[in-house]
Amino acid sequence: MNTKLEIRSALIGVGVGVLIMLGIAAASSPNSVGRYQVAGTASHAVIVDTATGQAWSTFLSSGGGRTDGNFYQPKTEEKK
Repeated sequence: MNTKLEIRSALIGVGVGVLIMLGIAAASSPNSVGRYQVAGTASHAVIVDTATGQAWSTFLSSGGGRTDGNFYQPKTEEKK
């Protein structure tokens, strides 16, 4: 059995595959991985939503300080 692979057919197949992958990537919803960034020290923590710029902060030591009321609440996407 002799099978011939034509370069033109192979290039068309690769091109169609690339176009399908680009279409799927463009149509899928943005992933929220990496959306929330956390930074802190031994006594202070900050969470930043990189999509909206909203930030939450808290002081972790028992020495007091100001804490956002919703710091420990689950972070959800805001309705646009």
